[in-house]
Amino acid sequence: MRPGRTIKAELRFHSLLLILLPLALSLAAFYGVLRTEGLRKAQGEMQAELRHHRFDVERWLGYRLADVVHVSRTDAVRTVDLPAMARDFHAFLDSHGDFRSLVYVNAEGRTVLDFDMPEGGVDISDREYFLRGRQGQPFISRVLTGRTSGKSIVIFSSPVLNPQGDFAGLVFGVVRINELLEMVSSLRRTPVDPSFLVVASTGVPLLAPEDARPIPLPSLDAPIDGPAIYRNRDDAEVLGVGLPLKNGEWLLVQERAVGDILGDMHRLLLLLLAVSGLTIAVCTPFLLRLARRVTGPIERISAMSERIMAGEYGNACPGLDVAAMPPELERLYRNFCRMAERIGTHVGELERLSGTDELTGLANRRLLADAGARIVSICRRAGQPCACLMLDLDHFKHINDVHGHATGDEVLRRLAAAIMTTVRSSDFAVRMGGEEFAIIAPNTDATHAMALAERLRRNVERIDLRQADMPVPVAISVGVAGMTVTPRYGAGPLEDLLARADHALYRAKQAGRNRVVLWDDAERAGVEERGTPDDEGQEQGVARLRGPLSGS
Repeated sequence: MRPGRTIKAELRFHSLLLILLPLALSLAAFYGVLRTEGLRKAQGEMQAELRHHRFDVERWLGYRLADVVHVSRTDAVRTVDLPAMARDFHAFLDSHGDFRSLVYVNAEGRTVLDFDMPEGGVDISDREYFLRGRQGQPFISRVLTGRTSGKSIVIFSSPVLNPQGDFAGLVFGVVRINELLEMVSSLRRTPVDPSFLVVASTGVPLLAPEDARPIPLPSLDAPIDGPAIYRNRDDAEVLGVGLPLKNGEWLLVQERAVGDILGDMHRLLLLLLAVSGLTIAVCTPFLLRLARRVTGPIERISAMSERIMAGEYGNACPGLDVAAMPPELERLYRNFCRMAERIGTHVGELERLSGTDELTGLANRRLLADAGARIVSICRRAGQPCACLMLDLDHFKHINDVHGHATGDEVLRRLAAAIMTTVRSSDFAVRMGGEEFAIIAPNTDATHAMALAERLRRNVERIDLRQADMPVPVAISVGVAGMTVTPRYGAGPLEDLLARADHALYRAKQAGRNRVVLWDDAERAGVEERGTPDDEGQEQGVARLRGPLSGS
């Protein structure tokens, strides 16, 4: 601070200024602060909401592309078995309502299997998605117009490689743009207007007429000086926020009317001006006296804040004579000290509650309730299957007892590495604790989940680990369960999924270990109808199924 501009001088100066020019200062300060802060707060809320929306849209696009990639890698497609391919395509379209059609294109760029086109096919060798496929790249097209339907569509494509690894064509799925627009419009976590998509190069909303007025959002490369306020297509003054999507090809935009944001600010301003004038007239004699009592404590509290900013939470609050402080400053001082203590405690707690398991590098159990529940919820909303794999190291206690805990830790690390090399990038792997792990696999039915579990079991069985020239056998038991329409166990769909996979794991252990077992609803129903389990092990399995999942 410049010499002479101390807190005491500032208080005296502003006291005189408030007496002489109360209305002018009130108008400038209140109007400027309230309007700017109101708009900035609304902009921050909209940006936070829009980030959630962008995440959901990108995940939606990614799942559709992953579905097409999966089809392109099936044996029927890779070997160009057209009858089998046609059956698979029909089954895919029946189970994936978002897709309008699914097409196979040969290596020369001519459609071979297309339910919407006549025999002989169409040459698409000049299309961008085919050229990308020849380069081995999955691709999401821009908005196109369908040849047969005349509707606006988006194409999701993936190259096909024959068993020798050579380019054998392309599989692409057609999704009408209305499916995406309806999904975007339905995204709303807070009470704001729905989001919509805009072509970044033109600023015109998707499916809008060609002569539609572009949205004057600021350039993404330009510095943002403040909230972007403009008149929208309905000629209403709005605050707009946009985030890039699909590598900058689209913008995800949200608008709110400025009048709705500011609300009754102007009436509030007039009321504040009247109250300020009366308050100044009454309180002016006390301002100078208050300045003397405020200056000292504020300077000390300011020094305390500097120590907290430097991370010195323990000694941030030295003893002060609170008896000489005004009550407000005394409360400020005491609350400041309490906040410093809480901040120190919370910082330590956050460091302790890291979301990554230190030994294996996988997510830990604390992330499961949030990330796992989000994955299950997205699958349920999209009508897609979801599976859970619960796996446990066999004879892990024996490994620790015979070879030592260091070897046990290495086994856990090797198992985690095998998990990460086996699962897909969209799967969520977590170490539940000890030697128990779980995998949440979205867009995966029971059959594919069993195949994934068996592939993982074989990969783990091939782990080559020796200790003092002695082989250390590594094996796992895996329980598999698919998501059901109506959860029956636990507090929600995630706990229901985990509980049934956990019970299947228990059955795998009972059956001799080193195997994969699928949850059987019929078996479970039989146990509940009989009321008396077949044996003690089965009784323990039922209790294990119904017990709450602690820590989730």
